[in-house]
Amino acid sequence: MADLAIVFHWTPTDCADFSIRELMEWRERARKRSNPEDSHGARSQVAGAAKRSR
Repeated sequence: MADLAIVFHWTPTDCADFSIRELMEWRERARKRSNPEDSHGARSQVAGAAKRSR
C-alpha cells in the first residue's frame, strides 16, 4: 500500500475497501507509473544494462 500512497497520494483509508486482487492491480499500476521504462519486466532490465554499459 505504500506504493499507492506515494504514487497516487492515497491513504490506507482510501484503499480499505479494496479486495486483495484490486490492491494488487493498483499496485502494478503504481509500479508502472513510477518507473515507465520498467513496465516490460525482465526485457527492460537488459535494455537498462545496455544503457549503463555505454
